[in-house]
Amino acid sequence: MTSKDKIILQKISGYLDDVAQYIHGLSFEQFMTDKKTISACAFTVSQIGELAKDISLSTQEEHAYISWKSIRGMRNKIVHDYENIDFAVLWGTITKSLPELLNQINEILYREIEDEE
Repeated sequence: MTSKDKIILQKISGYLDDVAQYIHGLSFEQFMTDKKTISACAFTVSQIGELAKDISLSTQEEHAYISWKSIRGMRNKIVHDYENIDFAVLWGTITKSLPELLNQINEILYREIEDEE
C-alpha cells in the first residue's frame, strides 16, 4: 500500500468516527427532524466518497471486499442530487454500512502498522 493510500484511509477512518459521533444517541425519528445533523452527515459521507476516489487501484483490488464503487456512488448522489436524497437510505448507510466500513478500514490500517514493525 502506498503512503498516500494509508493517509487517505486514516482520513476516511476519522470521518467515519465523526459520523458516529454526530448520530450518537439519536433515534431515526430524531435524526429525521435534525437538519444540522443530516447536513453534517451528508457532507461527511460525501467527503468519504471523495477520498475513496483517490485510493489506488491496487489497494482497491487488494481490498475488493470493500464496496469502493458504492462509496463513490453515494458521494455522487449527495453532491449532484442532494435535494432528492432519501434520508432513510442515508440513515441506513450511516447506521449499518459505515460501522462495518470503519472496522474494515481500521483492520487494514492495523495490518499496515504490523507489517511496518
